[in-house]
Amino acid sequence: MGGAKPDRKDEPETDVELYTSPWVSGTRAAAYFGPISSELFLEDASVEDRSAAWTKAERELLESLRDKARGLGANAVVGLEVTLDPFARCAETDATGLRLHAVGTAAKLEALF
Repeated sequence: MGGAKPDRKDEPETDVELYTSPWVSGTRAAAYFGPISSELFLEDASVEDRSAAWTKAERELLESLRDKARGLGANAVVGLEVTLDPFARCAETDATGLRLHAVGTAAKLEALF
């Protein structure tokens, strides 16, 4: 038999793959959990290095979406669409900044082969 897997506390128990296509070749959807979305606002006043801040914000946005999918029992998000509004305004504070929005369908995919 194989040896024990190393203990990795920093990795998620279930990885959630992200796909822009609504269909993933070589898989079938065992279940769809419906649309999920995540949004993040990055205020201009808090940013010194815009490029680095946008990259970090996108990672946080996608990890938030993965967390929502994991919570539903999904192992994938299909039909993913990410929009970016670099001229957004926060209604509550009237601050300007970058708004990132991600939406897709949480799904449980199974390999066909």
